[in-house]
Amino acid sequence: MSTVLLDLAPGVGWFALGLTCVVAFWRGARPERLGAVLSVAGWIVTPLVELRTDWYQPQLGIFAVDVLMLAGFFGLALRYRRYWAICATAFQALMVMTHVGFLIDPRLLYRAYYFANFSIGFLVLGAIIGGVLIEDSDWFPRLVGLGRRRLDA
Repeated sequence: MSTVLLDLAPGVGWFALGLTCVVAFWRGARPERLGAVLSVAGWIVTPLVELRTDWYQPQLGIFAVDVLMLAGFFGLALRYRRYWAICATAFQALMVMTHVGFLIDPRLLYRAYYFANFSIGFLVLGAIIGGVLIEDSDWFPRLVGLGRRRLDA
């Protein structure tokens, strides 16, 4: 069962990334598109820097990519003041903390480390899609008392 999930996981991940990009470029504004591009860059670079010789060693290359993505989402959150960017930054910070936890205690189960990073990636993509849905609609600004005014306008 677990090998089936391991084989299925990359395909599901790339599908979710593609869906996020389609939604972001179809209905999203500049911040959502930048978030999608940042995610694509991270998902492309990550397999290039992963340490495949020993899966039980800290993945310092992936750690560096995740720190750079955290900086990128943090910059988007500061520049555009979008709710989704704050959430994506928080999720990315959790991803970075899983690396820190593995560095502190390498006996940490690698499978938990792997699946935590993989599942948190879906939360980041969900934040971008949620941002497109929120920013593209009229109901959310009214719900939080902003009227039709956009935060970055």
